[in-house]
Amino acid sequence: MIVKKNDLVVLLEDEEPIRKGFLDMFSDLELEIDLHCCKTPNEYSTFIRETENKARLRALIMDLSNTPEENNANEEDVKTFAAAKFILEEYKGNRIPIFIHSSKLQHYDDLDDRGTVWKIEKSQNSIEDVCNKIRLMLDTDFLNIFRLGGKLESKIMEEIHKAFVNQFEKDEIEEIIKSIVSVGEEGISERVAEVFERIAIRSVYENWVSAKEVEGELTEKKFNAFEHYYRRTSDYQIWTGDIFQSTENKEMTIVLTPRCNVGHDNYDELLLCRVIELGGQKLDEITHPKKGGERLRKNITDDVTITGERHRFLPKTPQFEGGVVDYKTMFTMKKEDFVTKFDTRLISLSDELTNDVVRKLTAYLSRGGISETEFSEAYNYLANKKEGYNAIE
Repeated sequence: MIVKKNDLVVLLEDEEPIRKGFLDMFSDLELEIDLHCCKTPNEYSTFIRETENKARLRALIMDLSNTPEENNANEEDVKTFAAAKFILEEYKGNRIPIFIHSSKLQHYDDLDDRGTVWKIEKSQNSIEDVCNKIRLMLDTDFLNIFRLGGKLESKIMEEIHKAFVNQFEKDEIEEIIKSIVSVGEEGISERVAEVFERIAIRSVYENWVSAKEVEGELTEKKFNAFEHYYRRTSDYQIWTGDIFQSTENKEMTIVLTPRCNVGHDNYDELLLCRVIELGGQKLDEITHPKKGGERLRKNITDDVTITGERHRFLPKTPQFEGGVVDYKTMFTMKKEDFVTKFDTRLISLSDELTNDVVRKLTAYLSRGGISETEFSEAYNYLANKKEGYNAIE
């Protein structure tokens, strides 16, 4: 009979009291995951090379210095520590939480601001802090989502297969390949891979975000507000929907130049609007203990009776403070001046939210209206209807 082993957290720590502290805390919190302690870098290397151990790995807890030589190293030597290499290997090759639990954090600036890496200074409460974070991720099954062979990886492959094979009928795949080959340029295999990979990923995404039938009724997917933004990694220095900030005065602005112009660098000046942080009455309204939830919903969905025609609301999330795009502040600026003044890209809006921000800008610019009317006279026509006048029901 094969007994399935538990998931695994690996601790690299040369101090016996620290190791015991983690073991005790895992026991006290009744964490349903194994903790394996390694005393030296060699012990860790040997253990992690085992395929079974690698497959069970869900999180790492790493001290930076774990030998007498490393404990006595100076600042210049810190990045030669074995733990620094182990941390980087897992960060690049796996998608698991990494907790750097050390008294030498001031000498280690790699992976700063990386969301899957936590740097925690050793202190009286640091062991409990690390274990509570692991407990939260364990209780919510987060540890099984992004890891190698985890839920996301399995679901992606399942969805890619289902979505991809349903994209094509008869000879369509062959026709696509022939269209690429007909160009006759180098790198045909790379181009074929690029096109079909993009078709697969796009079809998976569109299926994931579309409504699903539940008990005979279509149920729309509900996005977390976090999903309205992303940290763009493409090579464009500037893109439509990017929000930048000035380091000098913290002023924020959003790029609204059409994508076709940005993509081809075909513009004289960038089209921009200010992004204003929430405050005062607007902030009070959406944080009201009773009515705040409904007000927030109407702001996010851009109910103009709440947001007005001048603003487009941007919700607050952990990676962005949110605010409103103020169309009255629209201005233009040359690219070279823009990148000098607004030197920090904070976040990028999803295509969906970018499209809606641009849509409302065009609506704001298209406002019409007629000459001022004497309303009391107009009212007289209605109040003194002649016989035979048919009012609109």
